[in-house]
Amino acid sequence: MSTANLARILGVNAVRFADRDALVFEDRRWTYRELDADVNALAAGIAADGVAQGGRVAVVANNVPEFLMLSLALAKLGAVCVPLNYRLAPGELEHLMERAEVEAVATVPEFAELTARAVARLPLVRRLALEPIDGTWTDLRALTAAHRGERVRDVELDDAALQRIVYTSGTTSLPKGVMLTHGNVNANMHAQIVELGLRPTDRILNFAPLYHVGGTDLPGYAIWHAGGCMVVQRRFEPAGILTAIEAEGITGMVVAATMLDMIRRAADTTGADLSSVRWLIFSQVTSALFKVARGLFPNARLIEGYGLTETCSGLTYLDEAHMESKQGSVGLPVPWVDVRVVDAEGNDAGVGEDGEVIARGPKVSPGYLDDPAATAEAFRGGWFHTGDVGCFDDDGYLYIRDRLKDMIRSGGENMSSAEIENVLADHPLVLAASVVGAPHPRWVEVPVAFVVGKPGLVADDLIEHVRRRLGKFKVPKEVYVVEELPTNPSGKVLKRALRELRPAMTPDWAYPEQSRRWSPGDAEDE
Repeated sequence: MSTANLARILGVNAVRFADRDALVFEDRRWTYRELDADVNALAAGIAADGVAQGGRVAVVANNVPEFLMLSLALAKLGAVCVPLNYRLAPGELEHLMERAEVEAVATVPEFAELTARAVARLPLVRRLALEPIDGTWTDLRALTAAHRGERVRDVELDDAALQRIVYTSGTTSLPKGVMLTHGNVNANMHAQIVELGLRPTDRILNFAPLYHVGGTDLPGYAIWHAGGCMVVQRRFEPAGILTAIEAEGITGMVVAATMLDMIRRAADTTGADLSSVRWLIFSQVTSALFKVARGLFPNARLIEGYGLTETCSGLTYLDEAHMESKQGSVGLPVPWVDVRVVDAEGNDAGVGEDGEVIARGPKVSPGYLDDPAATAEAFRGGWFHTGDVGCFDDDGYLYIRDRLKDMIRSGGENMSSAEIENVLADHPLVLAASVVGAPHPRWVEVPVAFVVGKPGLVADDLIEHVRRRLGKFKVPKEVYVVEELPTNPSGKVLKRALRELRPAMTPDWAYPEQSRRWSPGDAEDE
């Protein structure tokens, strides 16, 4: 047995940084001494309520301090946190809680009805309230107050001990329960501290959903390991983000690409001082949005990153020295992980050659909950197979080309949706673009595009832009100009959702122009 327990990050810092800010939420603040005391009291309270080592507790909530405190209190006891997506339907939540065999679920008033419906047929699941809820809910704030002053010894755990079960967002399949261990989380914290240069003076703004690794691990818990402060916001709200950056002196945060233009528009009216931000993590950012970020955050290292739930968030980061010269790259592996690009036989692909991205290291999950088949498929030969297509350049920088499942197979050719997306993104009026394959009886699939644009974007002009750059068979056969792209909490576009939406939508451009939707019988010199 060893001392891998995640909760140990608070004990020493409660002495070392006793009176420094650890957590800020709306009009409430906790120093390290106060946060440590509340986590201990909460751990004592839920232990008295029946939670013990190995027990599993689900959480259905947006970003509130008690979410984080509960996760650390569970860690102290050696129990397991099961954060769930509050955007799911009651039946989906019920199914996931059954699969995870949770004994209790915690929620907030906003999602009390949703959670109650989800557990209506799970009578043994106890109901906990992170914030006061009317009815038969155990109030965790009251429980904390009742056990004020009590201390709970951290259960001794080794690296393999389960800390969390995080369900994937299901971008290409049904959600799978990713097992994250205390060892995974500790390795990730150390990697984040090194990669981002976290220090006690750092103050991160966290509005990414805490049910996702983007909220809890990017850098998430690592800021408390380093002695800095986490400023939590309940949800993404552009004006509130700008206010918090200026008022709290925020030094770092994570944003989805689709949020950047919303922040810019809010900044145009507020004139907020954003000079304190020294790093910003994002992914899938177009050239136009990179310029937006550069203008908004002039002092910040702009970090294109790449990571997955299975790798406990960030796997590679683009370094500051190359953030412009290698724009489009997701950078180099973070400390203590190995990343390769391999062909179908598992051999290393050459420089510039596409292959599947695979990874190994202490940040990588041991597998999926109660799913040996999926685990054997994805975690084989000692490496996690991401399902993403990428390549290395001459300097060892990684570029993500596509999802294997998002490769478009047309007329016997494989085309990368990312290649078409990159060309679309080069149009000066395009802010974001996503391309999916649409079924076709002759060509198997053809590309269709969904685009978020600036005012004045005309679909016909966009098609001409693509025609000048790519072969005709790669030109999208339909273009939909939309206000936003559906994304998961980490900012990855949900292409399955786009495929499902397409039949109900009317394209802004289609071939041939005289028909609402391109007919598969219409031939083009493809």
